[in-house]
Amino acid sequence: MAKQTDESESTIRRQHAAARDLLNETRDLLLGRVDGRVDALPVAWAEARGWSGYLLALSEDALARADTLGIGTWFLADPDCPQSLRELARRVEDLCVLPQWDPLEAPMEDPTIDWPLTGARKRQQIAAVLRALRAFYPRISQLVDVGAGRGQLTARAARALSVPALGLERDSERVTVARLLARLLVDDAKVEFLTTDVFESETSPLDTLERVPDRLLLALHGCGELGDALVRSAVSLSAHVLLLACCPQKIRASKRPPLAEGGPTLPKEVLGLANVLSRTAGIEGSLVSELATKEARLALRYLFEARGIAVPAGEEMRGVNRRKVHAGLGVLALAAFQVRGLPHPTDLELSTAAALAHDQYLARRRLSLPRSMLGRVLEIYLALDRATYLLAAGYEVRVVELFPVEVSPRNIAVLGRIPIGYPQGRRPPGRPAGPLARRP
Repeated sequence: MAKQTDESESTIRRQHAAARDLLNETRDLLLGRVDGRVDALPVAWAEARGWSGYLLALSEDALARADTLGIGTWFLADPDCPQSLRELARRVEDLCVLPQWDPLEAPMEDPTIDWPLTGARKRQQIAAVLRALRAFYPRISQLVDVGAGRGQLTARAARALSVPALGLERDSERVTVARLLARLLVDDAKVEFLTTDVFESETSPLDTLERVPDRLLLALHGCGELGDALVRSAVSLSAHVLLLACCPQKIRASKRPPLAEGGPTLPKEVLGLANVLSRTAGIEGSLVSELATKEARLALRYLFEARGIAVPAGEEMRGVNRRKVHAGLGVLALAAFQVRGLPHPTDLELSTAAALAHDQYLARRRLSLPRSMLGRVLEIYLALDRATYLLAAGYEVRVVELFPVEVSPRNIAVLGRIPIGYPQGRRPPGRPAGPLARRP
């Protein structure tokens, strides 16, 4: 066990250093989102590396193969790919290989049991977390699920492990549902749900928890800054931790400093790149549908631009139900213009914006390939940064793909446990002490 732990720690530190170095070397790509009209403004990093001509000449068939195989795999397979881009793709592909949690372990839940309000993919995610809880953490005295949602994981984990659980959720309607579901699964005395925002409350429930041995802090798809906050709180409370993070750009600050020493400070707009998939075909719905929605959003920005309104990428959908993007440009534009109190776009405006978006989106898509390829590296780096922080605090740590990307692309888990007999309360030097330490 000690040898395996040492090998895992060495691998994490090595991977962290490799990901950190690659992101530092490609900082101009990270900062240089392909925006604006491609025909009017060359992409500086592509021009400097001599990649523009190759990328812009890629056929639509080549783009489709990149989406199917993965961008890095496609670059390595294409004999016309520039050598420097091929080398970057090789480094990316090497970094994106993570250990996979054993998928052959028997599920902990009877598949015939009813799962109210839980889709098939969510059930698979919960089953994988339950297997990890049992396999990696030999001793758990209490579960604290931060961002518990409707409490499906909270209640099922409490039942499977026979331990009390506390679910923290800011949405009061979800808390109501969670309490109802918990009554179907476990004794009410074992599971409790609180309505609270751990960032907005004057006193977070985590701030008032007594330090007890073998408590575990948990977040399945902990959003934005919750990921960093959870591991800091675990160290402060000397608690075990299991984290699957998502949406790292959802932070209140303008940038994210590293948890481990030596890492890059990343602006909010760069963090969103971690959501980009290197291979989109067959993962989350139809590739044709996915590309059509992106083109529609670009057309919407051009509609605003024609009215003299500058809208940053991503802000065009503010206040609009995201499902509107699947209904066509006319429906989407009508909803977006209504939100801003603007007169409805005319048929001519819609057709002009749609034509421009189609032409520009293909060029953007070609030029964006190298930057999009770095999305998974960025996501892995964030997990490794948290893992390295935990290692510095004396934890035993694993970073794994907990389930296949088809179950959820956000599948990277950081598992940290306090070793037996380890002194409670040790923290990495120079780091915040309080649970969920609030950033300015």
